[in-house]
Amino acid sequence: MKCIALIFCVFLGLGATQVENQLLSVRSFDEQVMNDLIFKLVNEKRVKKGLEVLKYEQALSRIAKQYQNKLEFRRFKYPEKIERKIERKLSFKTRSLGFKGGLVLPVAGQGNAIDYKKGADFFYDKKETDTEFHLFYGDKPKKKDKDKFREEIPHHSYLSFAKKFLKGLESKNKKKLYSKSYKWGGLHLQWYYKSINKKKIPQLKMIFILGGYQTSGMWDDIEK
Repeated sequence: MKCIALIFCVFLGLGATQVENQLLSVRSFDEQVMNDLIFKLVNEKRVKKGLEVLKYEQALSRIAKQYQNKLEFRRFKYPEKIERKIERKLSFKTRSLGFKGGLVLPVAGQGNAIDYKKGADFFYDKKETDTEFHLFYGDKPKKKDKDKFREEIPHHSYLSFAKKFLKGLESKNKKKLYSKSYKWGGLHLQWYYKSINKKKIPQLKMIFILGGYQTSGMWDDIEK
């Protein structure tokens, strides 16, 4: 276990920790920091479960980004539909980029990019220029209202978003993310641009590509 943890720390380099507590912003979004952070958290969970960490694979990340660009205007509300669409040509695309593993699997997800309390009323006010997303809890104050207090929906930091997003992602993908069958991973997160600067909660979308060998983990599954 100590050996796995040591390899994990060396592999990550921990460069993302310098900015992971900064607030998420469209204007200054660092996609590499976010990608690395999600990857780091998945690997931390794998270490806790006694599994080998996923090795970062450039080819899988490139494929994830290509699909993000292709699906830029698609909402990931139903991730399983997105995953099925990606799976159709995923093996061919990964092989064309030199990935040798015969087992590839996509995991798609979407999450709130601000720390919104689910189900709470909120409003959009484009005149409030001190905020980036112009989103506040409650009902929009009227001109005649004396008390015009507005509670802004707070931003997520890179870290708080990543933790909350991964928790939601695990509800349907725990067996995939923490399977012995997968040895490599690559991913890409980006803004769902149709959700920005409107009366919508801004969203981030993710495509995570897992890779392994076709027979990897087979005997473990048979023994169970």
